[in-house]
Amino acid sequence: MSEHLPLYLVAFFTACVAIGLWYPLSVRIGLVDIPRGRKQHQGAVPLIGGIATYCGLATALLLLADSSIQPFYYLACSGVIVVLGVFDDYLDLSVKLRLAVQTLVGLAMTYSLDLHIASLGNLFGFGVVELGVLGLPITLIAVIAAINAFNMTDGIDGLAGMLSLVSFITLAIFMTLWGQQLYASLALVIAIALLPYLACNLNLIPGRRIFMGDAGSMLIGLSVIWLLIIGTQSETASFRPVTALWIIAIPLMDMIAIMVRRIRKGQSPFQADREHLHHISLRLGLNSRESLMLITALACIFACIGIIGEYLLVPDVIMLLLFLLLFAAYLYLLQHIWRIISHFRHKRQHNQRPRAIK
Repeated sequence: MSEHLPLYLVAFFTACVAIGLWYPLSVRIGLVDIPRGRKQHQGAVPLIGGIATYCGLATALLLLADSSIQPFYYLACSGVIVVLGVFDDYLDLSVKLRLAVQTLVGLAMTYSLDLHIASLGNLFGFGVVELGVLGLPITLIAVIAAINAFNMTDGIDGLAGMLSLVSFITLAIFMTLWGQQLYASLALVIAIALLPYLACNLNLIPGRRIFMGDAGSMLIGLSVIWLLIIGTQSETASFRPVTALWIIAIPLMDMIAIMVRRIRKGQSPFQADREHLHHISLRLGLNSRESLMLITALACIFACIGIIGEYLLVPDVIMLLLFLLLFAAYLYLLQHIWRIISHFRHKRQHNQRPRAIK
C-alpha cells in the first residue's frame, strides 16, 4: 500500500483544508445543527463533515487514482448524494424525495458500471443462488438500505464515523488479501478522508467541533455498499455475499430493528425517535464516549467474525444462521432490556438489604 501514500496524504490534508474553509462559511449561511427536540448538544454546530470528507477523497481520486477503479462514476454518484444530504441538512427534505434521489443514484451506479447483485452465493447449502431479473430491484433495496442504515447511526459524536472506519478497514483487509488491491486503496482513501472530521467531532481539535450531517452519513452508506458489491459480485470478488452482513452488522441490525418497532407501533419506518442502540446505551447510564467505545467494539467483533469465517471458508449457510441467531438475540435484548435491567436492579437491592441477626 506504500505506493498509494500520496493518495492518502492528499485525501487527509485536503479534508483538513476543507474544514478550515467551510467552518466559517457554514456558520454564515446557516448550515448548522441547532439543538432542539431530540438534539441535545450545546450551540450551533456546522454540518460540514460530509462535505470535507468528499472534498478530500474527490481531490485525491481525481489527481492520483488509477483509472481502472473508475473514480469518475463513483464521484458523480457520491457527489449527488452529498448534494442531497446538504439540502436535507439545510431544508429538511421529505422522505419521498430523499428515497427518489437515492433510487436514481442506485440506478446510475448499476447501469454506468454494470454493477449489481447477481448472486447471493451458496446461501442455503443447495448451490449458488442466482438472482436473475431480481438482481436490479434487490440492488436498489441494498443501496437505499445501506445509505439509510449509516444515516440512522449518526446520533452521538463519532459513531457513524467509527462504524464506517470499521467497515472500510475490513473491506481493505479483504481486498488486499484476495486480489482487489486498487479497491482496497479506495476504501482506505475514504477512511483517511474521514479522520479530520472525526478529530473535530470528538473535540480533539478545540474550537472546531463539527457534525457529519446527512451529507456525510449518506456518503458513507453509498461508499460502503459500492465496495461491498464490488467485493462480492465482480469477477475478482474478494469475499462471499454472506460475509457482507458481518461487515455492516451494527448499522444493518439497528436499522431493521428500529423499523420493525416503528411499523408495529403504526408509525412511519423513517420517523425519527430515540430508540436506536446508541440512545438505549445512553439511557442505561453510559455517557456518549462510553457508548461510542462499546458499540464500536461490538462492530469490530462482528467484523472479525466475518474475517475468520471467510478465511476458514465456513459454509455460507452456517455464517447466515450465526448472523440470524445474533440478530434474533439483538431483537430480544432490545425488546426486553428494561425488564432485564429492572430484574437485576431488584435482585441487587435485595442482596444489599441488611439481614436480621440470628
